[in-house]
Amino acid sequence: MDFEEIYDTYFDRVYYKILGAVKNEEDAEDIAQEVFISVYKNLKGFRKDSNLYTWIYRIAINKIYDFFRRKKESVELNDEILTLDSGNDVHSSIILEEKLKKLSPQEKEIVILKDIYGYKLREISDMKGINVSTVKTIYYKAIKDMGGAF
Repeated sequence: MDFEEIYDTYFDRVYYKILGAVKNEEDAEDIAQEVFISVYKNLKGFRKDSNLYTWIYRIAINKIYDFFRRKKESVELNDEILTLDSGNDVHSSIILEEKLKKLSPQEKEIVILKDIYGYKLREISDMKGINVSTVKTIYYKAIKDMGGAF
């Protein structure tokens, strides 16, 4: 797959993930462009045994963190993310949001990726570049700290 195909295939998907985090179309567009510049520059170093989207998503997460660091803002939960695919009522979403606020940013991200977006712990491990056993430890500690699964 050449860069143009990768861009055409994944740009919208990556853009909307970024938009969900930054909540601003112009910022999301800028960050998405940064992601694909990075993809273009590093495509030759991509390990073919990895999932391409996972690699791109990991770059996007890092660019989002860079964006918030530059703005000196903390990543806040997006109400849309909390209700995505869950069918939760408003009361449950508020409880979930309060429980997630108790977690570190790393724990929160892993719980959201696993329980809201449905990624497997192995996929999260690949995205974050962390050993899968470390991801499991962080995830299960976070669930325990939240008072059990939600």
